[in-house]
Amino acid sequence: MGISRALLLVTLYLLQLQHGQVSGHGRMMDPPNRSSLWRLAEYESYNPPINYDDNQLFCGGFVLQYQHNGGKCGECGDPYNSTRPRDNEHGGLYGQGIITKTYRKGQEITISVEITATHMGYFEFRICNMDRNHGPENEACLNQNLLELSNGIPNIPTRYPIPTNGLGWHHVKARLPSNSWGECEDGSYAVGCGNQETFRGCSDIAISN
Repeated sequence: MGISRALLLVTLYLLQLQHGQVSGHGRMMDPPNRSSLWRLAEYESYNPPINYDDNQLFCGGFVLQYQHNGGKCGECGDPYNSTRPRDNEHGGLYGQGIITKTYRKGQEITISVEITATHMGYFEFRICNMDRNHGPENEACLNQNLLELSNGIPNIPTRYPIPTNGLGWHHVKARLPSNSWGECEDGSYAVGCGNQETFRGCSDIAISN
């Protein structure tokens, strides 16, 4: 059975307050994000570096992101103008390549996010194949796979809403891609390209309204 390394990214889009400021904070804890491994006993043997600010990987803050970096953010929440690999990227201070969970293709998984300060908004989750991405992550790879959520916003199933009283834990159900990564005709790599495992089965069905 082949195992592919992948990166799961959670993005919190927060509603703006007066004067364009936001003050939401949160961290993905299952599977744990790179900056939060030190909080969990099962990863102590890896001696992961400590980041006490693991709940505010917010692109360096609103002012730095929008007034100095043109709205851009590092792929894993670091300031965009930091030298790559940035601290939370593969090869950076916290990006040590520690595998935290193993899932199956097409599996519905539960992702747990802890919100420590909130002003509504929503989550999105993306996944990137790291077997073909040996350096730091990039937006093109992450944008290939925006995961659908079974408990997301009804008309936008890729988004999970953060309620007004959203402090605490949120458990989001996401469906992983069911196809393998492979080489496309244009030479790029993406889910569903290249040789795929083939399964066939015929079912007689009825669809009612």
